[in-house]
Amino acid sequence: MQLENEGFALRGRFTDPAGTDPASTEEFCARRLLTRIHAYTRERKRREIEPVTPQDFMRFLLRWQHVTEGTRREGSPGLLSVVEQLQGFELAAGAWEESVLAARVTGYQREWLDGLCLSGEVSWGRLSLRHDDAEDVPRGRGLSPSRATPITLAVREDLPWLLRAARGDRAPVLPGPGQARDVLSVLAERGALFPADLAALAGRAPGAVTEALWEGVARGLVTADGFRAVRSLLAGRLLASAAFTLARPRLRRAGQHATRAGGRWSLLPPAAADDDPDELAEAVAEQLAARWGVVFRDLLARENIAVPWRDVLWAFRRLEARGLVAAGRFVNGFSGEQYAHPDAVDVLREVRKRPRAGETIRLSAVDPLNLVRRHPPRSPYPRGLDEHRHLR
Repeated sequence: MQLENEGFALRGRFTDPAGTDPASTEEFCARRLLTRIHAYTRERKRREIEPVTPQDFMRFLLRWQHVTEGTRREGSPGLLSVVEQLQGFELAAGAWEESVLAARVTGYQREWLDGLCLSGEVSWGRLSLRHDDAEDVPRGRGLSPSRATPITLAVREDLPWLLRAARGDRAPVLPGPGQARDVLSVLAERGALFPADLAALAGRAPGAVTEALWEGVARGLVTADGFRAVRSLLAGRLLASAAFTLARPRLRRAGQHATRAGGRWSLLPPAAADDDPDELAEAVAEQLAARWGVVFRDLLARENIAVPWRDVLWAFRRLEARGLVAAGRFVNGFSGEQYAHPDAVDVLREVRKRPRAGETIRLSAVDPLNLVRRHPPRSPYPRGLDEHRHLR
């Protein structure tokens, strides 16, 4: 006990850590010896892993993210698992349902996403900040968002740390005096409101409220209690752009006004301010492992993370020491340390043994798995993956 108080010895079960032997008793081990045992175990586990080629890694990713036949998710629970895997990854607002969710959930239906949003399990919004300074936008003009405005889907309770991970210490720039500022002020004062109530309280026309909400989405300031609001705004902009090409006015269809409402709007929650840096880095590391299965620096070119890679790397090392991730050389052709989700190692081995069937997988250009497309003048995707095609 004196050695234990001095930090030389550790008390525990070392020969039977699971406690399966009823006759096992407490044991003592020197701290340095236990460190050496852990190091030997870690090195042995790393040597047991045989790396795969970049092409096999691409085949693994298609299965890991449930794009191939036989791996797609089903129903509302399956949709929630897809959101948990992709949360924090931003892509075009108009592509989430059409290209990404529909490719991963069999028979995807919009009602499933609406139900998850209205129940409070899932939320959406823009996490990243615009690179251009909002003060450069002329007064009276919005930021002109469109279907290409980047947003993400996320589990609502994870939004604070996702915002912190994406923005760091920065905050969105508030709009100048005008319709957007008026609408944001009403939301800050009154909380979640329907567009009709926003128009009445802000003293603005419905069209001006719509433009103000779009500007709030583009700045990463507002969200809504359902994804139907995104569809409504997109549909409203399409109708507005088509109005210039119409030779004569059309009668409003029944129910069109209700479709444009799209639910209540509110401000995005503030980013977590007092998060421990190590805990934030570990949350980011766990999310990356869940999304990609195998994580290395070149793979994160399209991720929008303000947390430095060195902090994420140290977080992976701590998670490896706890047995929550595996480390080793998983994919050939990429430098640096590589870490894998515990379940990903077996899937990698299975994919390596699986014969290539020549199946072609079609992905949207904005899909997270689009890692092979070249972008001049400098490809932002991992070197080596752009030399292979999506073939299984």
